[in-house]
Amino acid sequence: MTTIIVIENITPQVGVELSQDQGPQGGVGATGPTGPGGPTGPIGATGPTGSTGATGATGTTGATGDTGSTGPTGPTGATGPVGATGSTGLTGPTGPAGATGATGPVGATGVTGATGPTGPVGATGTTGATGPSGPSGATGPQGTTGDTGPTGPVGATGVTGATGPVGATGPIGATGPQGVTGDIGPTGPAGATGPVGATGPQGVTGDVGPTGVTGATGPAGATGPVGATGPIGATGPAGTDGATGATGPTGTTGATGPTGPSGTNATALPDILMLGGM
Repeated sequence: MTTIIVIENITPQVGVELSQDQGPQGGVGATGPTGPGGPTGPIGATGPTGSTGATGATGTTGATGDTGSTGPTGPTGATGPVGATGSTGLTGPTGPAGATGATGPVGATGVTGATGPTGPVGATGTTGATGPSGPSGATGPQGTTGDTGPTGPVGATGVTGATGPVGATGPIGATGPQGVTGDIGPTGPAGATGPVGATGPQGVTGDVGPTGVTGATGPAGATGPVGATGPIGATGPAGTDGATGATGPTGTTGATGPTGPSGTNATALPDILMLGGM
């Protein structure tokens, strides 16, 4: 597509041609060679899972045992005497705590219910066919054999025993000592190990056999009775109250203050004024 724009205000007029045509695209560079990868054998298809067997029926629950009777309550301890009231002073010590009553015996354990019969074992599913074994990899070349060490020197030949005299037959002479054995030559170096052959493809996995049915659950045994509760121990005596402290002495009465002066008589003033005016 080509677009032509004419600009009229410029003298001389100029035509600008805008082209959206693309230039030639450069060629794609050559892809480098991919290294050779060993062929992976195909993985065999997984066989279908066998159906789950039906769950056996649940056995009945055994009856609950009777609850044991509650033990009697122990007697209440006697109340200690009230201390005499006196002066308030230090608080008396707290009396000792009463002894704890003995724990009652534990009730007998109930009889365990009989174990239910074990359900039949489900049939074992058939074993899937074993997939074919992959081809064995090529055997690597055998390493070179190391050099044979030099042969040790031959031991000296033992002395031959003397031949006995010839008679009907004389005794055989004693055998001479054995010569010394030569040293063993050093062992040559081990040859290089050849490359390991390629691993063959994995065989197909056989089908999984069906799961057998689960056996029925046996009934639960009966629960034994609860043991009786032991008696509650007696309450210890209450501690004595501390003595009340003595009452402090009464303070002395203060001295009586002096009596104030008596006021003047107001009715006498008019008489004095009258006397002065005369």
